[in-house]
Amino acid sequence: MSTIVYLIRHAEAEGNVYRRCHGQYNSLLTPRGLKQAQCLAERMKDVPLDAVYSSDLERARRTAQAVAEPHGLSVQTRAGMREIDMGKWEDIPWAGFAKFDKAAYDVWCDTPWLSHLEGGETIMQAGHRAYEELTRIAAENDGKSVAVVGHGTAIRGILTLANGLPDEKMMEVGWGDNTCIAKLIFDGGSVTVEYQNDNSHVPQALSTFASLKWSGDKDVPVSPQLWYAPVDLSSDTERGAMLHLYGEMLRSMYGAAEFDEGELLAAAQEAQQMDPFAVTFGLLDDEVVALVMVDLSQDDAGIVRAFSVTEEQRNRGFGPQLIGQAVSVSRRQGRRYLRMTMPEGLRALDFYRAQGLAELHRDGDMLTLQRDISVPKLS
Repeated sequence: MSTIVYLIRHAEAEGNVYRRCHGQYNSLLTPRGLKQAQCLAERMKDVPLDAVYSSDLERARRTAQAVAEPHGLSVQTRAGMREIDMGKWEDIPWAGFAKFDKAAYDVWCDTPWLSHLEGGETIMQAGHRAYEELTRIAAENDGKSVAVVGHGTAIRGILTLANGLPDEKMMEVGWGDNTCIAKLIFDGGSVTVEYQNDNSHVPQALSTFASLKWSGDKDVPVSPQLWYAPVDLSSDTERGAMLHLYGEMLRSMYGAAEFDEGELLAAAQEAQQMDPFAVTFGLLDDEVVALVMVDLSQDDAGIVRAFSVTEEQRNRGFGPQLIGQAVSVSRRQGRRYLRMTMPEGLRALDFYRAQGLAELHRDGDMLTLQRDISVPKLS
């Protein structure tokens, strides 16, 4: 008897919009990802399903939960369906690789089937691992229909194998947008791909690929991406640039830039003693275009002290990437929340709310926003 497997990529997750390399790094769905998951659930609600499986990474498990709930099913997790292990690249911004690991990055972009990062897997090692797990799931559900939620690169490896392609032809598989579906028929020892990379259930306004200007046959989005370098507080030039960007932020918020430079520098030194990347410049190629400063003095939260972008580079979509930097530092240091305070009438409030920050409390015309950034620990 044959088994129908709906192989699904997880909904949009932090790494997708923060433009960070998230292989087996455990991360959350974004607010847009939660909406994509609901579109997926609507498409799959009338599809007969006997079981729902997923990778044990949170972004896949949460997507699978949206599929399972209308069917009254629970999600069964399988570690074998995890994303590729990206080794030393995990949770590093993609834009940084072209600067400090260019040879390896060129291989990843031009001949990805040959890419093997220190401490990680190749695409086809991940593909074989996940394909073997998928084959086991199909055998356990002989004659049934199941949904299995996995990850983009591992799915690319699976589809390379399922389509009978040699490794060097994996580019023909392309990338599938978040929540895209492939329908595979397992029958004995054979597998047929009925369709793949189908995300027709996601409207253009919710498409991750559309938001990043990313086409399915290219491995790098067109939208600009930042990398980060710790501010060298011993350098007069870098201290001056940090103070200037901080002043620019205050001017945009309050119309004036009065602040205690000594206090800010002391706070920056204290933050960098806890994590060098708590105070960083965001760089576009080699140009400093942004400042991120996270106060780690509270045990439960990373407090955003500064998000600032140069006037020339505003409105280019860097905001989510700056949040991603703050989340990365705060989570690495064991903080459960990301928190920030700003004036009630600030135009950027709508942006921060769209990024999942909700009102915690208010003091006069000042609002404190907070987001839970905790992820379950993997066994």
